[in-house]
Amino acid sequence: MDMESNGFFHYHETVSLVQMATPGEVLILDPLAVRDLSSLGAILSSPRTRKILHGSDYDLRSFDRQYGFHFRNLYDTAVATSLLNQELMGLGRALEAYLGVKVSKPARLQRSDWSRRPIPADALEYAVQDAAHLIALHDALDAKLASLNRRDWMAEECALMEEIRFEPPPPPEKACFSSKGTFDLEPSQLAVFREFYLLRERDAERMDRPPFKVLSNEAMLAIAREPRRSLGDLPNANRRWIAERAGDIRAAVERGLNAPPITHPSKLKRQPNPWHDAARETWQNLNAARKKMASSLGIGPSTLWPTRSLEQIALHPEIVEQELSGTSQHGVRAWQRTVFGPALKTVLEGVY
Repeated sequence: MDMESNGFFHYHETVSLVQMATPGEVLILDPLAVRDLSSLGAILSSPRTRKILHGSDYDLRSFDRQYGFHFRNLYDTAVATSLLNQELMGLGRALEAYLGVKVSKPARLQRSDWSRRPIPADALEYAVQDAAHLIALHDALDAKLASLNRRDWMAEECALMEEIRFEPPPPPEKACFSSKGTFDLEPSQLAVFREFYLLRERDAERMDRPPFKVLSNEAMLAIAREPRRSLGDLPNANRRWIAERAGDIRAAVERGLNAPPITHPSKLKRQPNPWHDAARETWQNLNAARKKMASSLGIGPSTLWPTRSLEQIALHPEIVEQELSGTSQHGVRAWQRTVFGPALKTVLEGVY
């Protein structure tokens, strides 16, 4: 399976195309025309039918957000590549590496508005390619995992992915602080940025356009740093929108200038540096052991053991039993505890 959405062109993105391949045929489902997708939901939730996707995180969230559909018997071929190689592979690279299949990915089709109808023939052919080879790729990857006794690893990873759910984004009043570059703004500048961000967000929803197509983050940062600058030379700016909304833009700037200065939430949460010499040495030893074993297994170090967990163990060695017991707060898997747990404890001998 694969799906396409229209988030690059609309404020509220929707599932706009669903591609499915069985051993005998490739099917294209138009969810904009077929309103009752309950039969598809039944297939997705059935433990009897395997659903093969590549890089399924976005798909899982999208189906949950729009339909409340959840997956069972999921097999993510991207995850499989991470259990066999040093990194996650994109679909095109995985198809070439494991099947010798090369697929064309024209940039213009990657940015298609999949909610437009009719869909051009070349766009449909492009969409088909994302599902057509997944069964063969699954078979090749699964055989390789079986030969290395890693199918249990894969089963655990996919079972955890099945629990992924859509989480609504924070309201714009909070989301603005996640924008790149805002951490470096002065409190008075951040107040201007927030007002500008809120204006852009309201207009993006009204116009049904992605916010970045109304005005770039770079342009909003420029206004925040120089509130009195000319609107005509903003970088990466939508000139038409600026011309139409010049009065509202200036009003937003004035509101920001007159508002109380704002401290970035991340600065409020800053803690003293917890790293001391003993913790750094422990981290170096743990990370070296992780790299050595990951290299011998042919996988990435963070696949073998989560970096966040390793850092916390270096800082607080006494939590290692918790990380090894199945009650980890940092995403440690059962297969990771089995494979790397003994080496981890060896490194920590005498530390705690």
